[in-house]
Amino acid sequence: MTAQGPRPDTASRKVLVVDDEPAMVGVIGAILGGAGHRIVAAYDGVEALRRFREEDPDVVLLDLAMPGLDGALVCREIRAISDAPIIIVSGEGDLTVTVELLDAGADDYIRKPFRGEELLARTRAVLRRARRTPTRGSWSLDRTRHEVRWRNAPLALTVTEFRLLARLVARIGEVVESEDLLAYAWPGVPDPDPLWLKPHLARLRTKLSGAGAPMPVAIRGVGYRLDDPGAG
Repeated sequence: MTAQGPRPDTASRKVLVVDDEPAMVGVIGAILGGAGHRIVAAYDGVEALRRFREEDPDVVLLDLAMPGLDGALVCREIRAISDAPIIIVSGEGDLTVTVELLDAGADDYIRKPFRGEELLARTRAVLRRARRTPTRGSWSLDRTRHEVRWRNAPLALTVTEFRLLARLVARIGEVVESEDLLAYAWPGVPDPDPLWLKPHLARLRTKLSGAGAPMPVAIRGVGYRLDDPGAG
């Protein structure tokens, strides 16, 4: 598994590598790190979701068979909140499983064992195809720069406000539970205080109102919902 130098079409990106085998994390990390990428490691599904929220990586390399939350479930959870490309790296050779994972939101599938050149090529390919400024209805969010636009007009938000809005936009028209918003807005905090939500959402509402954008609606005892007439 030989690595090669970074190419200008992908430059240095942040890569989340998830595998319950530390040796495999080391192998993948050495290949991609040798190509100039920054590696973030996780060794089970729960840690993977936490690290994803903390780090907001550019691409995820995800093992399928892990204790607790398996790769398929982690893939669905990540895809529900982000458009970041996901590559499944697994020894599973069943075509049905591969199809199910692609339907769950994975962008590519690499079977173990693999060559370093193949891993690098597939990573470059998904990064080229990735949209780091996804749109949803009238919203456009740049997760790398923490910038958001409503009908192409920029909004000045804090990082926490951006995270709250990004989670609501990802599930436009749905009720997002308060616990979900807390976990997404304050990653890495074991037990974020529910009282933190109201003042941050109040400031977010003020900014959205000033821009003429729709504002989150409180669903008593459950969470919040963002409606967007342009979501379609």
